[in-house]
Amino acid sequence: MSEELKETTEPSQMEALLDDQDVLTYSRGDILRGRVVQVNDQGVLVDIGYKSEALMKPTELAPFHKAPLQPGDEIEVLITYIDEEEGTIHVSEKAALYEKRISELERAYRNRLPITGTIEDEVKDAGYHVNLLKSGIRAFLPGSHLGDDLPPNIEELRGKEVPFIILELDRRERNLVVSHREYLKELERQRKEELFNKLQPGQVIEGTIKSIVDFGIFVDVGGFEGLVHRSEISWKDIPVVPPNTYKVGDKITVKVLGVDRQKERISLSIKQLRPDPWIGLKQRYPAGTKTTGTVVSLTDFGAFVRIEEDVEGLVHISELSWGYPEHPKEVVKVGQQVEVVVLDVNEQERRVSLSMKRTQPDPWEKIEEKYPEGSIVKGRVTKLADFGAFVYLEEGVEALLHISEMSWDKVNKPSDVVKEGQEITAKVIKSDASKRKIRLSLKELQEDPWHKFLENYSVGSIVEGPITQLKEFGAFMKITEDVEGLIHVSEITDERISTPADVLQVGQVVKARIIGINEEKRQVRLSMRNLHRQEHLLTSDAGREGITMGERVKGLKELLKESESSS
Repeated sequence: MSEELKETTEPSQMEALLDDQDVLTYSRGDILRGRVVQVNDQGVLVDIGYKSEALMKPTELAPFHKAPLQPGDEIEVLITYIDEEEGTIHVSEKAALYEKRISELERAYRNRLPITGTIEDEVKDAGYHVNLLKSGIRAFLPGSHLGDDLPPNIEELRGKEVPFIILELDRRERNLVVSHREYLKELERQRKEELFNKLQPGQVIEGTIKSIVDFGIFVDVGGFEGLVHRSEISWKDIPVVPPNTYKVGDKITVKVLGVDRQKERISLSIKQLRPDPWIGLKQRYPAGTKTTGTVVSLTDFGAFVRIEEDVEGLVHISELSWGYPEHPKEVVKVGQQVEVVVLDVNEQERRVSLSMKRTQPDPWEKIEEKYPEGSIVKGRVTKLADFGAFVYLEEGVEALLHISEMSWDKVNKPSDVVKEGQEITAKVIKSDASKRKIRLSLKELQEDPWHKFLENYSVGSIVEGPITQLKEFGAFMKITEDVEGLIHVSEITDERISTPADVLQVGQVVKARIIGINEEKRQVRLSMRNLHRQEHLLTSDAGREGITMGERVKGLKELLKESESSS
């Protein structure tokens, strides 16, 4: 303390009552209540009952005084130093306040009790400084412990009074670390404890939908979220939560299934608010029962129809109609009201089999009367396959037009003759109600070009036409628009050649003689050699080509006519 401050010190009345032994009654660290005697720029003199006033520097004043200290004010101070030789005592109001508050803070630290503090400033890239209990005791708040409910901007935080939990406290080092995030967790823990004490299995409560995930719905039931698993949403099996039925923020009534304090889980149910509709379902819907329902979904294999709440049956694609749809969407659509017949109810497996087509008469029952063999019908091509085409005749009735019945000519693929969607007229060549099959023919309505060919040509006839194909074994020649013949490589010329391409080319017009006709296989063999030799028909080679005696005679007559006309 400066000389100026010492000179202004006057003996107090209390000092007169003390002797030198009284110094021993004061100890460093004691907290005493005193009265302000004098205040100036050098410090404060405080009467604490000692033989001389205690000295307090300006820096030892406690913060947050509403007004400057005045003589006569009473304050609490802590003895920081005793100079026995000089007979003076140094005190601190700030230290007294610290000791008083630090004891409160230690108690809060030990018992994990919340304390309040005012955020003062920011520690760059680290956190914030906090004044605890308005005592001037500074603590550090890490940025990661600010909590989600507070903004990180210091301009918004400065001066804000916030509750905290003390994470670390070292009285000697005056080191304190606090967390607002842990305070929020503690509040959450207390809310959970209260909620778990209140909730009981079987209890019906109201909550708010907080989030929806694939496996269920999280519902806030009083500060804590319980789960309605997707298996507890409906009595029917659902793969995900129905998107249009539940929305975040909706109020919802649920039933408590279980409370697990250890795992902190609350299991809820929506479906158990009402009876299980599958109990007694078989009695309500015996096989053969007709009822109405709503199409709720379509799959590749059929349509699901709701016949009552949480009860859906499957109409297999084969039971949708008497026809042959490739996909259920060709017959029904979602939301459509339909009439169905119950085929089977399995309560244990929770399955219902339904049929739509059985609500209508079977069109195949009198099919042979309606489409007898030999009758001419009209239909629409619905599908092409490698082996033919399917033709729609009426609802539930399709016939097969085999590729072999499309034309008298060779058909490589059905699309060469008919197209999907094309309307055609055909002849019924087979009608079988028991096998549910009808076969059609296009070529039966056409003139057979082979018969016409046989009327105009025979073995020995000379024909002329273009070469259409060249193969290693011979060349194909066009005789008529519908009939081709084969000139074997050995029948092209008397000269030895490797391939027909040595002397012929596609499109070249040549003459040849018919040397063989196979009516069963509809094949014609030709020869370009010896066009004018009659005896060629009588060789054994001709016999091996399958030429009949009638063909030979007919051919000889034509040759004789040719020779007479040439002479």
